Amino acid sequence: MPSLQLFGCWRSSASHRLQIGLRLKQLAFTYTPVCLDRGEQHSGWYVALNPRAEVPTLLVDGEPWVQTLAILETLEETLDGQSDALLPSSKKERWICRAIAEHVNSSLQPLLLPARLRQPILNAGRHLGPTLAAALQTGVRHHQLDALDSLNSWLDSLPGPFCIGTRPTLADVFVIPHLEAARRLGLDLSPFTRLNALHIQCLSLAAFAAAAPEQQPDAPGQNETSSASTR
Repeated sequence: MPSLQLFGCWRSSASHRLQIGLRLKQLAFTYTPVCLDRGEQHSGWYVALNPRAEVPTLLVDGEPWVQTLAILETLEETLDGQSDALLPSSKKERWICRAIAEHVNSSLQPLLLPARLRQPILNAGRHLGPTLAAALQTGVRHHQLDALDSLNSWLDSLPGPFCIGTRPTLADVFVIPHLEAARRLGLDLSPFTRLNALHIQCLSLAAFAAAAPEQQPDAPGQNETSSASTR
């Protein structure tokens, strides 16, 4: 098995994905926190690992891998048969699984990243001040609620209790961290029955519970260490 070192942040939904994915595949890894609040992702040592200054980065036998979807799918390919699979066995279910993951990755998550979208807009419209900030925040909330309603309906058409059937897949790896991020934004997710049931089902598994943001050593209230070993 490869040596894996995850550089991430407790409140990064992309880092959360890798935490879940690696645990579901039962791959041992070490975790090194990167503090986004202190701008540590822009420090020289981290930019040397990830020139885009984003989290997470996964060192695989010393080689830095970036972008969570690419990382997890490449691990699926390279460790085929050597670790638990994140993709279903049938071609149709594999397509649906990838489609759900990509929907979260490209349609839902980007609007939750202030530095990538909202902050540049605010900088460009600085003369509008709080008015623009409030309008953007309202727009993001409306977009997220509409998108989550659509996702809830999509999953309602699929067999459960997970996104697709009776075991967690790559789709769950992407959906659950986004639900956690939406909760941190203060969104009320109670109307989304299927998503709430999915969240409860996933958190009943050790891989999801241990990967929860509040369980990470760099989360508020935890005793942060520079590196932690886990599975």
